[in-house]
Amino acid sequence: MMGYREKIVLFFYTLFNAIANQFINFYSDETYYWLWSKKLGLSYFDHPPMVAYFIKMTTLFSDEAMFVRLSAALLVSATAYFLYMLAKKIFDEKAAVYTFYIFLSSILVLAASTVIAPDTPLMFFWALTLYSAYIYLEEDNKKYALLTGLSAGALLLSKYTGILPLFTIFVYILLYKRAVFKDKYFYGAIALAVIVFSPVLYWNYLHEFISFTFQLHHGVAEEKVFHPKAFFTFVGLQFALFHPLYLLPLLYFILRDKERFSRQKVYLLLPFLFVLLFFSYNAAFKEANAQWAAGAYLSAAVLLGHYLAKYNYRKLLIAGVSFSTFLLIILKTPIGDYIPPIERLHLRLGHIDKFKEEIEAMHLDLDRYDYLLIDDYHGSEVAYFFRRYNNVLVLNTARFSQFNIWRHDDQGIAMESPLSSIPKLGRCLYIGRSKRHVDEIGKLFGNQKQLAYEAKRVGLWDLKYYFVEYVN
Repeated sequence: MMGYREKIVLFFYTLFNAIANQFINFYSDETYYWLWSKKLGLSYFDHPPMVAYFIKMTTLFSDEAMFVRLSAALLVSATAYFLYMLAKKIFDEKAAVYTFYIFLSSILVLAASTVIAPDTPLMFFWALTLYSAYIYLEEDNKKYALLTGLSAGALLLSKYTGILPLFTIFVYILLYKRAVFKDKYFYGAIALAVIVFSPVLYWNYLHEFISFTFQLHHGVAEEKVFHPKAFFTFVGLQFALFHPLYLLPLLYFILRDKERFSRQKVYLLLPFLFVLLFFSYNAAFKEANAQWAAGAYLSAAVLLGHYLAKYNYRKLLIAGVSFSTFLLIILKTPIGDYIPPIERLHLRLGHIDKFKEEIEAMHLDLDRYDYLLIDDYHGSEVAYFFRRYNNVLVLNTARFSQFNIWRHDDQGIAMESPLSSIPKLGRCLYIGRSKRHVDEIGKLFGNQKQLAYEAKRVGLWDLKYYFVEYVN
């Protein structure tokens, strides 16, 4: 079990995140996922549904930010627990303690414990799958084969990139544990994973595999033309994503380690290096988000915990934890408002949170409208702040999202944009930032009436909002 001191740290770390998250403004993707939780489905266009299920569970009694993000705080702590247990199982107690603090002080965890997104359940089930699969494979514990199957299915239900660590486990089996191919529990685990993931398969089947196709094109370039800027940006950000003090020492230790290809270390090296190289390779040809590789740093944390514990690099760990604690305080408490760049970040995230008061000051009665019209899925902030989720539409040309599928399923409006016609929608109010969208929607309705226009400066950004009424 986990040490008493680490349990205390984990308790207060979780409590701090849960409370602090209440006072941090939403990132627009979060309100998009909140909207998913209000319209639960077997899957969604952008990602599988696990993030929506977690938000649904934590918002049964309140939609305040603390509860929308509660699973982020809880899942990060649970991930830390299973990485601790994995390090203890593979190495020893000291390596487990180092792993615990390395993971919690990594920069990616600072974000994951705050923002609720598919990556958060992905990290949790990734860690749980690594832990349970290791016990099954190395200790021949059949119960953990079934747990691995359930966890692997939940991993895929969190994000499609969950297939990557599963692939590395399969490679590990091919290298060291081919005997499990004769074990019926191995096939039972695969069957469980498929059953858990089957709702997403069925949803994709019903929608012509639109989500699979989107993700494939979203992350993988069709033409392999090298883009040095995108590649070096992605690689450079990896040093910040894990921790500025962690990635280089880890690579140094791996290169120096004459036992780096021992079975236990290969179990951790495979998901770390394969995932990192996979996304780095694709970033060479197409712009990639740095956080896509976040899962690589789960087993990396265990490896680094082992090396720092073995060579007693306690000062490096203390420096890393101190740096992250400083970031945690300035980013997640009002103290950061005294630092101009942090203040501007807080303002940027909060550009819309006072909308309710501002709209009420304009004497706009949203209850008069049958539908709210927004620019794209980023505009789902409007749906959150006004708690509107059954009558929010995107009718203008925008990046295809779940809104396109909802408008087709709910109102019979074509998924594809631009639209040539719309059914009778009654009285609608557009709240958005694009004059082009105002005109596009106006053509569909044949009329438009601008009720208000707001221009404001938030931090370094000039923001404009149009409030336009349409009727058909």
